[in-house]
Amino acid sequence: MAVLFHGNFPLNRGHLAGVLELALKNPKLKDKELAKPFGYGAPFAAIQRSWLHKTGLAELGLPLKFTPIGEVVRKKDPRMEKMATQWLLHHELVEDPERAEAWHFFAKEFLPQHATFTKEDLLAGLAQKLGPHSMKHFGPGSKLNQQIARKIIQVYTQPSGLGDLGLVSAEGTQYKRGEPNIMGPWSAVDVLVKAYR
Repeated sequence: MAVLFHGNFPLNRGHLAGVLELALKNPKLKDKELAKPFGYGAPFAAIQRSWLHKTGLAELGLPLKFTPIGEVVRKKDPRMEKMATQWLLHHELVEDPERAEAWHFFAKEFLPQHATFTKEDLLAGLAQKLGPHSMKHFGPGSKLNQQIARKIIQVYTQPSGLGDLGLVSAEGTQYKRGEPNIMGPWSAVDVLVKAYR
């Protein structure tokens, strides 16, 4: 089970693409060197590598090694700007509860039941879902749940993350579930390749 893996850095497609590009140019780079061009320390690169794993693009660890899906994205959309890539990142992030449990919960359980919601609604849902793992860490009032909720909202409302998908929009202190035209899921690499045409 992976619940909290993103630290202080939300999913940012530009950062992911930049780390991948650096790692491909020099596979021997460690996290400290991968993070330096972005003005951060080694934890930044470790978190970006974790995002790459959670979104299905790379295996966890160094040197970075692409998954078959990651190879397609690298060839078809190295800057991760296309909508097909954004839908793929979303799909991979939320599909497996073992890989990213809070994200799976948000997309598959919470969002379908909430046309509108507040951060407090999401926090209550996270506490109910994650609390059984550890009430101390994920129960009501949890600082970890605060961080998870903040990252989920950032990723799905900011264009640098997955905000362009239109899954969630901010309206003051409320959030509204969108009704986007969903692409995917892709059951095989050849189906993903066709999505880039």
